[in-house]
Amino acid sequence: MEIKFENKLVSSYREVSHQLKRIQESAESVVPDTNDDIGRIASIHTSVLLKSKDVTSRGVQVTGEVGAVLLYITESENGVSYLRLSKSFTMEFETGDMEADTIAQINLSVTNAEARVLNPRKVSVTVELAGELSCYRQESVSVEASLPEGDCPSIHAKFESEELMLPNSVCEKTFALNEQFSFPSGKPAPSELVFQNVDFCVDESQHIGSKVIIKGNVNLELCYLSREVNYPLRTKFSTPFSQIIDTGEEDMDGCTVIIQLTSAYYELIDTINGDKALDAELHAVAQIVSRKRQEICYISDAYSNSMPALCTVKAIQFSEVSDTRIVRLSSDEHISIAEDCQDVLSVFASVTQAAAIQGKFSAVVSLDILYESKSGTLSSARRVINIEQECAESGIRLIGARVSEMSVKPEGEAIESHISIEMSYQTINIRELSRVTEMELDEEKEYDLSKFPSLFMVRQDGESLWELAKYYHSSVESIENYNFSSESEHQGLLLIPREI
Repeated sequence: MEIKFENKLVSSYREVSHQLKRIQESAESVVPDTNDDIGRIASIHTSVLLKSKDVTSRGVQVTGEVGAVLLYITESENGVSYLRLSKSFTMEFETGDMEADTIAQINLSVTNAEARVLNPRKVSVTVELAGELSCYRQESVSVEASLPEGDCPSIHAKFESEELMLPNSVCEKTFALNEQFSFPSGKPAPSELVFQNVDFCVDESQHIGSKVIIKGNVNLELCYLSREVNYPLRTKFSTPFSQIIDTGEEDMDGCTVIIQLTSAYYELIDTINGDKALDAELHAVAQIVSRKRQEICYISDAYSNSMPALCTVKAIQFSEVSDTRIVRLSSDEHISIAEDCQDVLSVFASVTQAAAIQGKFSAVVSLDILYESKSGTLSSARRVINIEQECAESGIRLIGARVSEMSVKPEGEAIESHISIEMSYQTINIRELSRVTEMELDEEKEYDLSKFPSLFMVRQDGESLWELAKYYHSSVESIENYNFSSESEHQGLLLIPREI
């Protein structure tokens, strides 16, 4: 006889593919006739824009644009200039057969950039890009929650439950921000924009009904030239932002947000009082994975007291993802330079690589320092700094990394530096549940229960009540009724009634 249990469907999104891909893109540029010759590369700054992501029958195609700004000291060593390059790129992710309802999310970053001076008027730049792709598909998984309807007096099932945080919505929203920033007073007025770094920091997410409200800050780091000085200047702007996104599902308990810049426009303008300001227009896409806390009930074991039973057991896996967490790493470095440093003029730092493997968080920071020597000439120093910190957690997936604090101090033929970075990450725990989907009763070998006493007395020696009930043709409920009244003390001895 075949016994099938009543099924309950649990709907959630499953990550069906996760890939990390790296590609290299190269571009060449010639110094404009109006600019001075290249003397020394001072710094390289990169940015990446997401243009499209398309799910095909074979995988996912991502297109974008990578930009690089080359800041250099002129051949005369008394000024600074720059070159701007850009290159379109395509990333192809092969994922096999993809369903039409698959949703793809991508996190793009630049992991390395190198410049080579071909001659004083020409340079070549090679940029390494990383794309971390996650593909999700909605699935309904059946778990066993109850015995079949009807009279099954001799069948007993062991019910267990697990509370899991499961992704129940995957969505995205494009949005735009328009903001005007005033340059700080007391600094040289800007004449040319060199580069801009945009960092979306999500500080809070709140679910109300089917909506999620994300709040945070857009941090904009700006480098510019001024006619008043012969070196580049840096300034930082920050503005709050918020977005309301419809997830399509009610009562979510947490979410992950990855924001990717899709385009950006900047313009220096004159204000009515004669000061300079920056008009910024930013376009981005917010990619959301919302999670809901769900209790999964299932039957982990079953038996019959009247005849042998063969259970069909199937395993099912769930990926439980934590909320976004932050870890902070810092390093103090003593940087030797070729000549005495009179003054540090500009400092640029960026995280080029970040990882969490073998029990450690690690990051590689590229540090570029532009300084004035005691002889009055401009010079630069570049250092690659490795930072590590022990990590006790496992199953870590990094979301992003950024420089949160930076300071430098000249000390003769050396520069003392302090750098702190923040790394955002999640932990992913794979939970496997083994559940009984059906059982086959062997009616031809029905037990002759008359051969067994109606009451057993046994000493409990580490066995669970379920194990004892299964072995002695009883039930957990009957054992509890016989032994666990308020006046009973059995000192390890249990009375087990036979139950048909």
